Amino acid sequence: MMNLRATLKLAHSLLEQHNIPHAMIGGLALACYGSTRATVDLDLLVREEHKEVVKKLFQANGFILVNETLEVFQFAGIGYVDILLARRPISEKILNEANGEGPEGIRFVKSEDLIGLKIQAYVNDPMRELQDKADIQFLIENVDGMDWNRIKSYADLFDQWEVINDIKNKTKP
Repeated sequence: MMNLRATLKLAHSLLEQHNIPHAMIGGLALACYGSTRATVDLDLLVREEHKEVVKKLFQANGFILVNETLEVFQFAGIGYVDILLARRPISEKILNEANGEGPEGIRFVKSEDLIGLKIQAYVNDPMRELQDKADIQFLIENVDGMDWNRIKSYADLFDQWEVINDIKNKTKP
């Protein structure tokens, strides 16, 4: 069985050693907000400009590239790591503004940005919808003082504001 903490430590160490900015997204980022949802992979956001270095670096250190698109690298082998490439100003802003000092010193994205990424994920892959909406509900219930204008701007990109506002209204009195 793969050790997720060991995968996190190794991936973070490799990226840090090469001065590649990165931040957690996905299930482990949710854990930074108190979620206990099970996950088997590490999801990271990395700038597209580091794409080739990251690919070679991970492959040279025991990871096997199992899928590559313009947006994502998926690695397996010694651990499961999905890397979302920040290719647009909005995703670069998410990376730049990530919170510091998560587990092992790794940065993690703001709750609002995590909600935006969850919206994008379920719109692009309807099979993810139930889990992603549950994750959004968790964040709404457990994170105070979120910037709802920022969340609305993400929801509007995908014509999902009515859906997100409905989750908010059912969650917060």
